[in-house]
Amino acid sequence: VDAKPQVLLIHGFGCSTTYWRRTISSLVGDGYTVHALDLLGQGKSAKPGRSEGIEISIDLWAEIVDDYAKENMNGQDCGVVLGGNSLGSLVALSAAAGDFTKDDGGYLSRDNRVKGLLMFNCGVGLNSRNVAEEPMIKDVPLQRFFLSEFLSLLDLLIFKNYGLLNYILTNIVTQKLLGNVLKNLYRVHPEYVDDELIDSFYYPAKDAGSVEALSQIYTNDPGRSPAEIHGEYDGTTLKHVPIHLIWGDEDTVTPLAGGVGQFYIKRAEAWEQTRKSKGEKKWKATMSVIPGGHVPFDDNPQDSNVSMLKWMKVVRSRSSGTANSRQSFGTSEGDKSSSEDETETVR
Repeated sequence: VDAKPQVLLIHGFGCSTTYWRRTISSLVGDGYTVHALDLLGQGKSAKPGRSEGIEISIDLWAEIVDDYAKENMNGQDCGVVLGGNSLGSLVALSAAAGDFTKDDGGYLSRDNRVKGLLMFNCGVGLNSRNVAEEPMIKDVPLQRFFLSEFLSLLDLLIFKNYGLLNYILTNIVTQKLLGNVLKNLYRVHPEYVDDELIDSFYYPAKDAGSVEALSQIYTNDPGRSPAEIHGEYDGTTLKHVPIHLIWGDEDTVTPLAGGVGQFYIKRAEAWEQTRKSKGEKKWKATMSVIPGGHVPFDDNPQDSNVSMLKWMKVVRSRSSGTANSRQSFGTSEGDKSSSEDETETVR
C-alpha cells in the first residue's frame, strides 16, 4: 500500500498557521492529511508568562509538538512528516530527535514515527545568540565578543524593557508598517502580502501577554543549534530520518551564506557524493534552492510546492517499500528531471 504520512507544519517567529495557506492547499490537493498549530505565545494561541510558570524555549515548543502528535496523529501507521520554517524547523528537528526530553525520548522520536523533516530556511536558535557560536564568528574572538556584547545591549535597552516593548507594539507597529516589512521578506511575489497575512501578525501582537512572549523569545536561552542536535542524534533517533530543505536564495534573515545554510549545503553535498560513489540508492539530506526570501513556500509557492511534492512522493515510496530503485533526490544547481538517475530539484 502506498501509504501517505500525515504532515505537521510548524511556523516561525511571530507567525501563525495562516502563512501555510498555499502549502496546505498543495498538500491536501495531493491527498495528504495536514495539521498546523500556533505555538504557545504565538498567533492565536494563549500567551502565558513566567507568572504562570511558562519559560519559552525550543524545548517547550518541541514538547508541545510531540504532545500534539501523540494526541491527534496516532490513528494511522503511515507516520509523520514534520515541516517547519525558520525557528519552526529547529522545533521540528528537536521533536524528531527527542532532544527536548532527557528521559527515553518523546513520542515522535520512537518507533520510526517521523518519516521525514521538511525545512524551509532553517533558523539558528530561539533567537540570534547562537550566531556567535557559528565558526565564522566563533573563530574570531574579537568579533564574537563585540557581537555578544551588542546582543546583550539590545536585550537591556529594548527586549527586557517591557514598557518600551509595550509602547512599540501599541503605538508603532501598524498594519501598514507590518505590510512593508513583510514585502521585504517576499522577494518573488510581494503582492502575496495581503490583508489576511498582515492581520495574522498584527492582531496577535495586541494580545495580552504578547509583550512578555516577545521579550522571552529574544532574551531566553537560544537552545541548541541544528549542528549540535545533529551531532548528538545522527547515530540514534535521526539516523533514518531524511531531511529536505527548501531555501529562498534571497533570504536576509537566515541567509544561505550563514552558518546554518552552509552547514546544510555541505551536508547535502556530502550525502550526494556518498550516494554516487557507493552506488547508494537511499538518501538522507537534500536541498532545493529556489528564488525567494525567508518564506519561500508562500512567496514562491510554484517552485516550493514542486520541490516539496517530489520529495514527499519519495518519502511515501520509501516508507511503503515501493520506491523505484533508480529514483534519487539530492542537491543541484538546476532542475535535472530528464533522467531518473539525476537529481530532482528546483532552482
